[in-house]
Amino acid sequence: MTVRVEPLELILARNLVSIISLAAFLVDADGHLAFYNDAAAEVLGRDFAETGGLAREQWNSDFGPLDENERPVPSDRLPLATALRSGRPALGRYRIRARQGLIEIEAGALPLMGPAGYHGAIVVLWPTDGDRPG
Repeated sequence: MTVRVEPLELILARNLVSIISLAAFLVDADGHLAFYNDAAAEVLGRDFAETGGLAREQWNSDFGPLDENERPVPSDRLPLATALRSGRPALGRYRIRARQGLIEIEAGALPLMGPAGYHGAIVVLWPTDGDRPG
């Protein structure tokens, strides 16, 4: 069995994400969901302990983002993913499957860059129905 060693940037980012009150999650350099916090679990309706880390395809299938026909949009086609891989912060508006059904969210993402390059991203999200964090 191969043990996966996470880059220091992801370990430190997980510590940060776990203590903030904003709904946030981490993706690794391959776009896999590495962690999400309790505030994100409240939006999604599922705890991280229940889902664990998810491959990009599984995350897209379970939660989205979704197009206007409620089909998953491949994450590698999202402007957010393109910007992150280029080392730039990004903002986007998406539809996802959440605790209360299909909702629209805004998401802001920061790339996690280290000496070895791109290691993933911190993504903060909030519903656009006026329930902004704060």
